Amino acid sequence: MTARDPDRPGTGPADPDVEGPAGTGGTDGVGASPEARRDQEMGAAEAGDAPDPDHGRTPARVPPPVPDTEAEPLGGSARGGSVRRRIPQVLALALVWVLLWGSLAPATIVGGVLVGIVVTAVFPLPLLPERLPFRPWQVLRLLAFLAVDLVVSGVRVSMVTLRHGPRARSGIVGLPLCTASDRTATVIVAACALSPGSFTLQIDRARGRWYVYALGLHRPGAVERVRRDMMRLQRRVVDAVGSDADRARCAGALAAVTGGAGGGREDR
Repeated sequence: MTARDPDRPGTGPADPDVEGPAGTGGTDGVGASPEARRDQEMGAAEAGDAPDPDHGRTPARVPPPVPDTEAEPLGGSARGGSVRRRIPQVLALALVWVLLWGSLAPATIVGGVLVGIVVTAVFPLPLLPERLPFRPWQVLRLLAFLAVDLVVSGVRVSMVTLRHGPRARSGIVGLPLCTASDRTATVIVAACALSPGSFTLQIDRARGRWYVYALGLHRPGAVERVRRDMMRLQRRVVDAVGSDADRARCAGALAAVTGGAGGGREDR
């Protein structure tokens, strides 16, 4: 399918959200199939475009994510707090230095600390919030979700492989990325890799998009199923380790992708 230019609704096609096998790409026109029209509507809803006048639906607009890193503070007390919060970075670099040398000699340890100080001073890393979101109950729910998805997706991929073999159809599905946190996005990518038949192809931080390669797009509605499954996976991860703002944003994105169906079940 194709997404419209958000600055000029109704203009020519932009970047594709779903790429199927050769010769099966989405269309944008009157002759499009119902599934292609549905994909187009969901893509517009995810991007926050204007509603299609032919359908009269107003898409849910997802607020842009806010990065979870902080700018380097200035001033006396603020700079002192910045130095204290960089101590773990220095110690981590010192540990890497000691491991590379393979020696616990005092000179090696002191040299590692000095190298860590120089590296963090010349190449300062972004500061992370002092309190990292962690919700034990939601983490347990995420682990249970991944365990069930591992079995269900494994059976589905096995059936597709046995039935279609090398003719198995696959595609790239575009989804909204509901977080600007590098840590949360890393967990989302890792969780997606645990699901058989899918893996993350690209994280587009500038546009807030997440592109997933998925196998088994044979039946009608298969693209919608992948969208729902991946958004629910992202919702579980964000609920476990994301910020409150990311959780609210992900709930809105899930409602936009699923058209409101099944979104309420994910709130509890």
